[in-house]
Amino acid sequence: MKRAVVFAHYDKDSIIDDYVIYYLKELKKIADTIVFVSCCNLAATEIEKLNGIASNVISEEHNEYDFGSYKRGFLYIKDKLNEYDELIFANDSCFGPFYPLAKIFSKMENEHCDFWGITKNNFGYKKSTKHIFTKRPHIQSYFIVFKKNIFTNNIFADFMQSIKHEEDKKQIVSSYEIGLSELLINNGYTYGAYINAYSRINNVTILKWRQIIEKYDMPFIKCSLPRLVNKNTTTVEGYQDIIKSISDYPVELIEKNVDRTRIANYGKHTSPLWFKRIFYNFLSELPFSLRKIVEILVKRCAPFFRD
Repeated sequence: MKRAVVFAHYDKDSIIDDYVIYYLKELKKIADTIVFVSCCNLAATEIEKLNGIASNVISEEHNEYDFGSYKRGFLYIKDKLNEYDELIFANDSCFGPFYPLAKIFSKMENEHCDFWGITKNNFGYKKSTKHIFTKRPHIQSYFIVFKKNIFTNNIFADFMQSIKHEEDKKQIVSSYEIGLSELLINNGYTYGAYINAYSRINNVTILKWRQIIEKYDMPFIKCSLPRLVNKNTTTVEGYQDIIKSISDYPVELIEKNVDRTRIANYGKHTSPLWFKRIFYNFLSELPFSLRKIVEILVKRCAPFFRD
C-alpha cells in the first residue's frame, strides 16, 4: 500500500514544534511521501528540521486555514497521484499519536470504504448565514484518508481547487470540512470512522476526549484541550496521567508546547469544575436539541459560578 500525506501546519511563532516532528516521524512509518504545507513563512533553520521526513515543503502565508494548505499540497502532488493507493490529509491540531498508526490502518483496511477518518461528527453548522446547528454527518478533517477512486476523480480535484479565503471560520467548516464529506456521499462514495461512539454528541474529540482515549483507542488529543481553548466546555486535569496509562508518548512534548501557546484566560467565563464534570459527563448524553437548550442556560449562568 503506497500512501501520500499532505500535512497542514500553522504556528503563531512560525516554528515547527517538537510535537509536530514526532507526529511526522510516525506518519513517515506508514506513508511514502509527505508534503508539508505551512501557512507561515518559515525560516531556513525551521525547514531543515524536516530533512529526511518531508519530501517537499511549501511555506507561505495564505490565510485559507487548513483546507488552503490541503489545497496547495494536493495541487503540488496531483500529477503524481496515480502512483499512490491512498491520500491522507492531516494537520497539527492534535498531539500524538499515542501508538503506531499502522494499527489504525490495519483495522480500516477491513472497512471497505472509499474514505475514512479517525472520528465522525454527526452535527454541523446549517447552510445559512445564521450558522444554526443541525444534523450534518461528516468525517472530521484533522485526519482523513481517501482511496484512489476519490482523489483521482475530477469531482475531488474541482472541490480542492474551489477552496478560497473565507472571512468567517464557521463558513470554512460548513463549506469545506462538512462540505467535502457531503459532496463525496452525494456522489455515491462510502465512508467510515475508526471511532464510532457517542453519536448524539457534537464533537466527541472535545466533549468525550477522556472516554475515547481510554475506551476506544483514540490515538490523539486535540491541542485545544490542554491549551485551555475549551475550558468553558470541558475539563482537562490529569490528561498527562491518562496518556501515560495507555502509551509511551512523551507528554513533555505537550507540556512544552502548551507553556508557549496556552491562552491563560481564554474565554470570558468558566463554570466550576464540579459542574462541568456533571454536565459534560452525564447531561451530554441528552438528545441534541435538549442539550443545546441546557447549554445556553449554563452559559448565561456561568458568570455566577466562576472557579
